[in-house]
Order: sequence, then structure tokens, then C-alpha cells
Amino acid sequence: MNSVIHGQNIKVAVTNKVLLENISFQVNEGDYLCIVGPNGAGKSSLIKAIMGILPLSHGQLLINQHAITSYSQKQLAKQVSYVPQANGRTLPFTVKEFVAMARYPFHSAMSEWQPLDQQAVEQAFAITNTEQFADRQISTLSGGECQRVMIAAALCQQSPILLLDEPTSFLDPHHQVEVHKLIRELNQQHQITIIEVSHDINHASQHSKQILALKEGQSLWQGPASEFLEKDRLHSLYEQAFIFLNHPQTGAIIALPDEQL
Repeated sequence: MNSVIHGQNIKVAVTNKVLLENISFQVNEGDYLCIVGPNGAGKSSLIKAIMGILPLSHGQLLINQHAITSYSQKQLAKQVSYVPQANGRTLPFTVKEFVAMARYPFHSAMSEWQPLDQQAVEQAFAITNTEQFADRQISTLSGGECQRVMIAAALCQQSPILLLDEPTSFLDPHHQVEVHKLIRELNQQHQITIIEVSHDINHASQHSKQILALKEGQSLWQGPASEFLEKDRLHSLYEQAFIFLNHPQTGAIIALPDEQL
């Protein structure tokens, strides 16, 4: 299986503050990796390093066998797209205008809108079921609707790798399920490689394929999602005791924080 992202001994430091250190990981084509860990573990920093926003202080990061430093910003945007947190953002654009902006990697200052651009927009709308919002201002959308539009914009870039930073953290349960279902569809039906930062360890263990657990800027564990929910591992990661149950419908293991003092 082809490796699309390979990190080796990654270190990221900003003004002498170490955000990540000695991180090694691999993501294969078609994989679904969830990055988990407590607050301040370095999850978002790793996403920003993959996007080229945070430069490496040490180590190597390859995107499709090429060093990330060898890509221009537009070249990298053709490889990797990004969906930020659903934090109630307001943007002064219609949905159609915003999604169309995602075609910037394919254009120069003097280039014109092409049939392939229109096709990409229409396909992104169809996959995310957001065409009915096309003429609405983004500020009028609900949290769930807005997050689907953000995913549509990322799809419009037509990059094979999609990064998502806590995509359901500000959504109600219904819209959490809706967005997670869409992400699984992108992975399973459209063969998009997914890297998702998540605080939901049960979602990560049940729906992703691989998990990378970070703590204090270092890698604590990486392996199959089905093996993640283990008593000592979770206690070490979160410094919190957990109790374990079986899902009443699927039988899958569910971990809940043990609230007894």
C-alpha cells in the first residue's frame, strides 16, 4: 500500500517552545487516521505542520514521497485540503463564492474560470448535499450546514488527502452524526485519505482505521483503531480512569470516564 504521508523524528518549535518532538508516523493511501490526546498534546500543531504552516525544526515530512519543503503553497494545496473547527465563523461570502475560492491552486492572476472548475464545484455540492445553500450567505447557515460547506470547499480542491481539525466539536449530536457519516463516505466511497483530530475516543476507535495518540507533544501510541481502547493506555494518555461497556447494538467496546473520586 502506498504511503501518502510519512513523518520521521519530527520536531516543531516556536520561539523556543517545543510543540512536537520525536514524532514518527505513516499514513497510507485510503487510510483514516484519527489523532487523539489531551488538550495541549500537539494535535493541531501536527495538522499545521502537514499543511506547511508550521515549519519543522528537525526531522522529515514527506507528502507523496516528496519533502513538504519542496512544494509551493499551490502545489501543496493540490495534495492536501483542510477543514477547520466548526466554531461559528462568519464569512462575508455566499456559499457558491466560498466553495469556488477553493479552486485557487489551479489558477493564476490572469486565468479564467474553466469547465473543469465548474464541474469540481458541482461535484462538491452533490457529495455534501449543499447545492441548496449555494446562494445563501455563509453567516445564515446553521453549524452543521456550515461545516458541510467547509467540507465542500475542501473537496473542490480535489486533493487526495483531507485534514479535519475537530470537525464536530461545536455541533449538536444530530449534526455530529451527519458530519461523521459524510467523512466516512468520503473515505470509503471516494477513496479520500482522512486525517482527523478528535477528542471523541469512541468515535475514533469505532470509525477510523488507525489512531495516533499524542501527549505533551510526543507520540504515546499508534496502531489499529480497534486496539486503542485499553485501560492502561487510556489512563496513561489522559491521567484519568475509565470504565468499559459494550455498545448495545454493535457490541463494540465503549470507554467512559470513571467519575468516582
